[in-house]
Amino acid sequence: MEILGVGHWMIWIIGVVVFGALIVWLALASFREKRRAPELPSAAAHVSRELQLPEAVQAELAALNRRKDEGRISEAEYEQARASLLDR
Repeated sequence: MEILGVGHWMIWIIGVVVFGALIVWLALASFREKRRAPELPSAAAHVSRELQLPEAVQAELAALNRRKDEGRISEAEYEQARASLLDR
């Protein structure tokens, strides 16, 4: 039976450490995902389901919401634009 040399041992140890690190990383990712709060349904989605808005209006509402989230428009401007879209 052949005795493993230092190079073989290093390859074996590195492989085991990398495999162990991968297992720990996956376990931590799974744990973090479980701790995340469930996504709450948005009010805009609820309104669009109730009103059965056309796809074009839904797309405009989504774009408007993105602009508000990115800070390009204020909350008041968002509400005015949203009201005008829903009044159509």
